[in-house]
Amino acid sequence: MRNPGDFVSLVITGVLATALSAQAGARVIVSTTLNSTLEIFDADSLAELQPPVPSKGGGPVRLWVQRFDWKEYLFAANHGAALGSLGVFDLSGEQVAELPLSPFPARAGSVGVAAGELTVGPTRVPVVFVTNTQSAVTAVAGFGCSLPNGSVTAYDASALSTVGRLNEIGTVFLSAPVPYAVSVDPAGARAFASTNCGDRLNTLTVTRSESCGSGLALTKTATRSTGPNPDGTIWDAARGLNYTANIVGESLSVHDGESHDALLTVGLPGAGPIDVTLGDSPAGHHWVITANGSDDSVSLIDRDLIVECIYGVPPTCLPPEVLRVPTAVPGGAPEGVAYDAATNRIFVVNKFPLGSPSLSVIQIAEPADGPPSGADIGEIPLTAAGAGAPLPAFIAFDVVVQAR
Repeated sequence: MRNPGDFVSLVITGVLATALSAQAGARVIVSTTLNSTLEIFDADSLAELQPPVPSKGGGPVRLWVQRFDWKEYLFAANHGAALGSLGVFDLSGEQVAELPLSPFPARAGSVGVAAGELTVGPTRVPVVFVTNTQSAVTAVAGFGCSLPNGSVTAYDASALSTVGRLNEIGTVFLSAPVPYAVSVDPAGARAFASTNCGDRLNTLTVTRSESCGSGLALTKTATRSTGPNPDGTIWDAARGLNYTANIVGESLSVHDGESHDALLTVGLPGAGPIDVTLGDSPAGHHWVITANGSDDSVSLIDRDLIVECIYGVPPTCLPPEVLRVPTAVPGGAPEGVAYDAATNRIFVVNKFPLGSPSLSVIQIAEPADGPPSGADIGEIPLTAAGAGAPLPAFIAFDVVVQAR
C-alpha cells in the first residue's frame, strides 16, 4: 500500500496530490490481470486505499460495479489459467474483500462482465453475465479468430445478499469467436454481447422456464451487425440505446433494443476505440466515453447529439465526438475506462509497456461559455501484491468507479 507521502512523486498539472480521508471520494478499482490482483484508489486524493487485493479466480480482466438489494458488489471476469470464473467482492465496507464462496465457475477464458436487475415477467431478478472466449490463453493474446464460437454464462444473484452465492442460469454459444464484452438492458431482460471476430452484437434474453432447475432460461434471440472488430459495449437506459466500440472500424455503433443494423455509426478516425463507459457531468453533459488504443487517447461523444442524429425532426447531425484528450503515455494502448462525476475525472488504464502499466487521470473542465476541455494531469504506476511489498504489475486491463 502506498504511503500518502509517496504522492509527492506524482506530478499533477497545477496540483500536488495529497492524502485525504478514505471517505473523500469515489473508489477507483483497477484489474492487474496477469498479477491476479485489484488495486484500489481514492478518486479525489488518488491515494491508494488498501494493499492490492488478490483475486482468487486468477486473471481478472473486466470489472463491473452493481448494487443488488442493499449492498454494492464488484464483479470480476477472471480469465483463469484453465477455466474462467466470476469473482464477487463486497464493496459495502471500507475494505474491499472477496466473498468466501467466490469465485463461481464459468467457461474457459472469461473476459467481459455486466450485471443488472432484470424485469422478467412480473418480477425483477438480479442477473450477472460473463463472456467466455473458450480459450485460456489464445483469445486475450489477440489470435483467437480460429477458436470455436464464444459463449455467455448468466447467473441468478437473488441469493447473493443472504447466503453469498450465485446460481448459474445457463450458458449459450454466440455467433462468432472472441466475445470481449457484454452490456445489460434491465427493462428488456436481455444482454448484448459483442464478438470481436465476426463483427456482430448478439442479443441474449432471460425468461421464466419451468423446465430449468433455476426457473430461468437464457437464450440467444438475435444477431446484429456492427463495425469491424467490436469490443466494449454499454447500454444507455435513459435513451434506450446501446453503444459498441469498433476497434478496426474506428467507430461507435449505436443500436436500440431491436434494430438489426446500427441506427448510427459515429466515426472516430484514428482512434481504435476499445472500451466504453457513460458519463453524466456536473454541468449537465451526457457522454459516451471511449478508451482509444490506436492513438492513446479518450473521446467524449455527446449522447444528446446522437439522439438528434437518429430521432431529430428534421434530423440534424452535428459531429457527436466533442472532445479527444491524449494520455501522456505514448504506446500505452488505453484499455479500460471509467468516469467519476464528483471530480469530473476520467480514469483510463494504459496496459503497456509490459511491466509498467499505469492509470492516467484526465481532468475535464466545463466552462459556462465554451465547450468542454480536458488534460491528462498524472499517471499512477500500478502495482500488485508481492512478498513483503507491492511489486510492479505486469499488465492491467480495466477500471471501474464506485461512487460513495
